[in-house]
Amino acid sequence: MAALRLPALLCLCIATLLISPSHSQTCTSQTFTSNKTYANCVDLPTLNATLHWTYESTARLYDSYLSFAFFARPASPSGWIAWGINPDKPQMVGTQALLAYRKNGDGSMAVRPFNIDSKPPTFPSAPISFVVPYVSAEYDGEVMGIFATLELPKNMTSVNHVWNVGGQMSDGVPAPHAVEPENLSSVGTLDLANGTAGTVSDGSGSAVNGTGTGASGAAGPSTSPTTDSSANGGGQGHSGGDRIGSRGFGLFVSVLVMAASTVIWS
Repeated sequence: MAALRLPALLCLCIATLLISPSHSQTCTSQTFTSNKTYANCVDLPTLNATLHWTYESTARLYDSYLSFAFFARPASPSGWIAWGINPDKPQMVGTQALLAYRKNGDGSMAVRPFNIDSKPPTFPSAPISFVVPYVSAEYDGEVMGIFATLELPKNMTSVNHVWNVGGQMSDGVPAPHAVEPENLSSVGTLDLANGTAGTVSDGSGSAVNGTGTGASGAAGPSTSPTTDSSANGGGQGHSGGDRIGSRGFGLFVSVLVMAASTVIWS
């Protein structure tokens, strides 16, 4: 009779390899096709999101710049991801956000600014409070990324930042995100000058709805980037090597499974 017992070691190897590498990816392992680098990165505490950023300050009042790359998985392939700064409080309302999603027609990426002025937000939104000289986005079939540069006031060296993901877009309008604990606590602080990140809480477990003290500084001039900015990543997305590595990983697992089948029935 054919042996039906799979060696324990082979079972362990296959189980380990079947865990997608993207689920264990950290910000320090992410690369970009243009070989662009950022001074700092952090694995955010919720939604399996990561943030890379570089802060540059000049002598002029409104010539400080925050360049960032934000990565997260949308709640569905037709969903959205968003990252933004709240100049006043660590909460959703008041956040000046950039939101990325796939267009219905050709599936290309778009980025839209949203001033989250109420709960739920009003659409179309008012212009956001930051100049955005550069913005793009990409989607690799699993993870979306937003790449942007924000022009900040000179004295804004510490900020509240908010991020989230949703499952649906309708005519450029995002459906509300889930109200799970992860979605309700996706907020933190960034010390731009020192390159550190922190968390905040209002004591009720809902940091996004908290009323803690905000970051220093005021928002810049009321200027908004062009809405519905088409984007293909601008050469700054997950590297082609990452994608090739994922396909090679799948092939490697297939070979191992075939080998396992031989062991099972031999």
